Amino acid sequence: MSPSVGRPARSSAEAARDFIERNLNVRQVNKVLHAFPSPRMWQETDIPVRERLEARKAAQESHDLALYVAVPYCIRTDPDRCGYCLFPVEVYTGNNDLDTYFSYLRREGELYRGLFEKDRVVNIYFGGGTSNLYRADRYPQLMDLVREHFTLPAGVSITLEGIPQLFTREKLQKIKESGMNRVSMGVQQMNDELNALSGRKQTVKHTLQTIEWCQELGLPCNVDLIFGWPRQTVSTMMKDLELLVSTGIHHITHYELNVGGPTDFALNRRHELPSVAENLEMYRVSRDFLKSCGYVQLTPYDWEKIDAPEQRLYEECERDFRATDIFGWGYAGVSQFTGAGGRGAWTYRQHTSIKDYYKAIDEGRIPLEHGFTHQEVDYRLSQLFRNLQGLEVDLDAYQRAFGVELMDEYAGAWQALTERGFVALEGRKLRLVGDGVFYTPMIQTLLSRERIAELSSSLRASARPAALSGT
Repeated sequence: MSPSVGRPARSSAEAARDFIERNLNVRQVNKVLHAFPSPRMWQETDIPVRERLEARKAAQESHDLALYVAVPYCIRTDPDRCGYCLFPVEVYTGNNDLDTYFSYLRREGELYRGLFEKDRVVNIYFGGGTSNLYRADRYPQLMDLVREHFTLPAGVSITLEGIPQLFTREKLQKIKESGMNRVSMGVQQMNDELNALSGRKQTVKHTLQTIEWCQELGLPCNVDLIFGWPRQTVSTMMKDLELLVSTGIHHITHYELNVGGPTDFALNRRHELPSVAENLEMYRVSRDFLKSCGYVQLTPYDWEKIDAPEQRLYEECERDFRATDIFGWGYAGVSQFTGAGGRGAWTYRQHTSIKDYYKAIDEGRIPLEHGFTHQEVDYRLSQLFRNLQGLEVDLDAYQRAFGVELMDEYAGAWQALTERGFVALEGRKLRLVGDGVFYTPMIQTLLSRERIAELSSSLRASARPAALSGT
């Protein structure tokens, strides 16, 4: 491949240094939620989803597939959306909401029937929303529905996400009996006073009780905690971590608060947020503490105990450049599919309005909201983002996958990042090191900024004719 074809212009080291310097004190935004590019670039509303999936099935023997099964609903809080959440959700009003939704989830499955029968399911995640809002007897039905459409290999990781106060021992027992084999709890704060700022009613007691039940049932459990919370200090953060570690939990997700959008924390509590420098100190202190307690860092925010009996992380990262497709089933589900070397890669999101989601299924349509067809450079960046989340990039694997030498492709950026002590080349592995792990989102932006500028320019150009015509 010619160096000028299908790749961004190489940033100079000087421009990269300037970018890094300007962004050291800018709040980080987790970019792994949808890889590359972000959904604001997804403007295609007429993607022939079923036709593409039929062609995919006809062209392949088998493919690795990660399955995400969504639920729309969250409990109402004051402030709205727990004060900080940027995900699309609907307010839960009662069990009828979930009964109706489950019936539509089943009907949506019929729209995709047979299209994934060749796939190898590598992990399943029941997320949301709040997936432990369901009644206990619904979990076996959810797993039966999944098994109708997918062949599940023995031992596949199946995670259910939820909040502490909605778990009961009976519900956890049913979750385990259904075949789900891991629970992930969105705790966010193990400090009742700080947690109250989100309007959530959970207590530390709820969290500790759920962990104890999981341990009694032999159900691996992960706990999510957020640092950079309003009014949080290094001291209060460490009390949370020390208490959590004392339970013997094997998996901890510890990540920086995303601040943005029309959320209460962004609009009304920004003055109470720790500074970027304070967040960096929180990251450093928590990293050193967790390492000293025997945890290994798997991603910028995922930690696993060295003596964990088994690894059951549903990670938004890759350890190599083998293509793993993603299917998001349900409300606001995000899917990504690819061809060899990223050719023909495409992604789409389903409706983020429950009314629109139901309407599409009533009309027998895939509930497509919008999507994006990747050029090769977009797919390479998407895969590079996910590998960086795994803290290292295998240069030989990148070369084999894309026919491109990564160190040449972004030479100026790698030079500037190496000088700053954010990355290090060890043989043919490029590793995030030191504070570079904290600044992973900034590094991803540095690598993709020229392509983002191209896409933004294209969107503006396509919008002008519509504006001139009055449509």
